[in-house]
Amino acid sequence: MCCIFFIPLLFLIFVASIFTIGIVGATFIGILLAGIFMYKIMKQNPPETFQSLLKYEYKPGQTQKFLARVGMNFRWPFSMPEYLRRDAFIKIADVDLEFEDEVRFNMIFFYNALDRGEFVGHEDKWVTVNDQKVIEYGEEYSDDQLNSVFEIMPNAIQLPVDQTRLPQSKPTKMVIAQRTNNGDDHKVRVV
Repeated sequence: MCCIFFIPLLFLIFVASIFTIGIVGATFIGILLAGIFMYKIMKQNPPETFQSLLKYEYKPGQTQKFLARVGMNFRWPFSMPEYLRRDAFIKIADVDLEFEDEVRFNMIFFYNALDRGEFVGHEDKWVTVNDQKVIEYGEEYSDDQLNSVFEIMPNAIQLPVDQTRLPQSKPTKMVIAQRTNNGDDHKVRVV
């Protein structure tokens, strides 16, 4: 008599555990898919608008010139530092310096390729880019090597895949001079 109740009870426990595992598994898969979806949305870089580019403009009309050169669906590469974005904007918007446009387009190409993961396996290398194509991976050029490359390819750039190796300026100091309360003397502070 106890087996009659015991076997259906085991069956119900088995079905309940399968159901629970299914719900937990489905929940896990749902959370995973939602996470991937959110990652894709957050990683996307929306196209630049006229308003978003105004922060780089220092002469009226530069934003229109920039958008005329790059197109209305232009997106900055996600990994491109802000100071290089500003430099690229200024050089591309300045129609008189078309030579420098190609250098900046090569820079944008480099950072787009970096975002797409095209340099995986070359993390310790420097990349030479010309005409928006990767020319070679290698060590950082010496000044003499760089000069000979510029003679052949004047628009070429060489950047490190590892962005921590980008050349950086040393921190600067600022001097602040103020008059004292009575106005007879100056107080100098170095920040």
